[in-house]
Amino acid sequence: MMLKDKFKKTVAVGIAVVILSGTFFELGVWQWHRAQATSRQGKIVPSAVPIALTEVDVAGKNMYTAAVNRIVTFEGHYVKTFIAPTQQVPGLGYKDLAVGLMEISDHRAVLVVRGLNDGSISDTSAQVSVKGRLYPRQQEDHGLNSDSSLGRLDPALVAGIGGYSLFDGYVIASSEVDGAGLAIMGHRIPSPVLLQSISGFYWQHISYVVIWWFMALLVLAAPFIARRNARLHQIADKVGL
Repeated sequence: MMLKDKFKKTVAVGIAVVILSGTFFELGVWQWHRAQATSRQGKIVPSAVPIALTEVDVAGKNMYTAAVNRIVTFEGHYVKTFIAPTQQVPGLGYKDLAVGLMEISDHRAVLVVRGLNDGSISDTSAQVSVKGRLYPRQQEDHGLNSDSSLGRLDPALVAGIGGYSLFDGYVIASSEVDGAGLAIMGHRIPSPVLLQSISGFYWQHISYVVIWWFMALLVLAAPFIARRNARLHQIADKVGL
């Protein structure tokens, strides 16, 4: 009976050691990947070759990572216009932006930042072809939300309009062309590549890798150390006797 209980205890300890050690190892792997991502950030430049929006992203789902920063093309007609107040524009400071909700085929829609909200870009309900850079949705509000105003560039704020299947994120248009092939003029805004920001520094993440993997080795060695100490105590007790 004692041997059976001892076996069960040994198995339980072994399982606990494996799970805990594996957890520490995976944490080390995670920090290793973050270190590599930190090293690569800012070095990857997305392709500048335009591609159809529907080829890199899917309406009604979260945006694919590979779709961020891509130059996309699509066509449709605007069903509603908004103002996005106090948005930070590179080189221009904080400006109000003209935003349109564009319906494309199969009852899908996408938010398009057309340019500055200064009257330079005329509203239109005609068929328009758009080329621009795709960005993920904003997380922080820059103003108040209303029927005509978007506090942040986020399709969730227009989800109740028309029952459309919405593309995640938004597009900053670099050009718009009407059905006659004429460019729609106006004050466009820059669409720089959005750099992925990863907290911490390369060597900071590497140090965490060392710490987590050392902890994994320590957990694996703990049962052997405990057994060794128990034997030393037994020897010491015998000597003492």
